[in-house]
Amino acid sequence: MLDTLFALFIVVLLCGVAASAMQGLQTSAHLQTAAQDLHSAVLTSRTQALRLEKRVTLCAAAKTTTSNSALGSGITSLRCHVSSDGPFGNVWRQGWLMFEDDNNNGIWDEGEVRLAQHEILHRTVSASGNATVNRFVSFGASGRSLALNGAFQAGTLTVCEGQTQNSTGWRVVVNAVGRPRLEKMLIEDCPG
Repeated sequence: MLDTLFALFIVVLLCGVAASAMQGLQTSAHLQTAAQDLHSAVLTSRTQALRLEKRVTLCAAAKTTTSNSALGSGITSLRCHVSSDGPFGNVWRQGWLMFEDDNNNGIWDEGEVRLAQHEILHRTVSASGNATVNRFVSFGASGRSLALNGAFQAGTLTVCEGQTQNSTGWRVVVNAVGRPRLEKMLIEDCPG
């Protein structure tokens, strides 16, 4: 009887260790997938700007709900995150929109062609940008990254496990020429 209880204890202990390891692997996979998706979106935005020979912008998304009185419900759609939506702290987690930015304002407006969109990231993932890319990354017809005033736009988008410290995460770095690169590194403090 005591041998059976001891064996059950060992099995339960091993199951707990295996479950914890599996959860860590899942989180790591979510982070890597989100970082690769964001890197690919930045790269595709640059490629589209070169192909179309016009400004293409990738913006952090925000959800908006419009009421439909005939149906008695709201319709949810994506738009670009703007200052009035609140802080830019973890806005890339909400997804993103890629569009032809005809009026060079960094916001998807009615009439501008939407090229792609990405839905919200997994709940464990945080994604944010530094001050220069906190809400959008934009590319001109030459493929160079551009701020709204026409100056070059370089910056870093960080993908990490929300509200953790000293964990491995990813950074998408956009250089002054507009070429993005993906780096795996230790993130000291990941925002929630």
